Amino acid sequence: MELSKITQVLSGYISRGKIEARTNGTHFLVQARDVDIDKFDYCSNDLIRFDPDLSGKDKLLEKGDILFMARGAHNFSVLLETIPNHSLAAACFFIIRATDASVLPKYLYWYLNQPSVEQYLHLYSGKGVHMPVVRRAVLEAIDVPLPPLEVQKKIAALDALQHQEQELLEQLVQNRRKMITAACLKAIQGK
Repeated sequence: MELSKITQVLSGYISRGKIEARTNGTHFLVQARDVDIDKFDYCSNDLIRFDPDLSGKDKLLEKGDILFMARGAHNFSVLLETIPNHSLAAACFFIIRATDASVLPKYLYWYLNQPSVEQYLHLYSGKGVHMPVVRRAVLEAIDVPLPPLEVQKKIAALDALQHQEQELLEQLVQNRRKMITAACLKAIQGK
């Protein structure tokens, strides 16, 4: 099923000038620097607050939205499971919002991060002046297989477990590095 038939694809917030961070601004802004390309995740702790000049096209982010990085050499998606109220996404993102009850956002997020989708996007993306850019029509034309909801839930659960495993493996590597460094330092100090 084409992505456009099961979702609404929205543009991120386009600033009409320089974005001025304000301590008590009315809105939060999710920018490219707030996402982790390796973990397909984002950090909401450091979002800037600002007072946007909103137009009728600007949409606030909602739980379950998927941010799709439309610019750059590596396109990926991030699922918003928690997001502060009054948050906007920067213009480098498309916001993908499921509109069909037959698709789970967690499954859609998983599917959009698959190598086959990345290959499709690489093949059909337009080249910007400085970087590749995915056009909305190309994104909306992605063919998304829709297994039954139970299968989507299982895929989403497996994906979550894989991310947990990856985090634990990274912690193990860091702990091993600290132990080896400590042992080496003791050895050179003659202890």
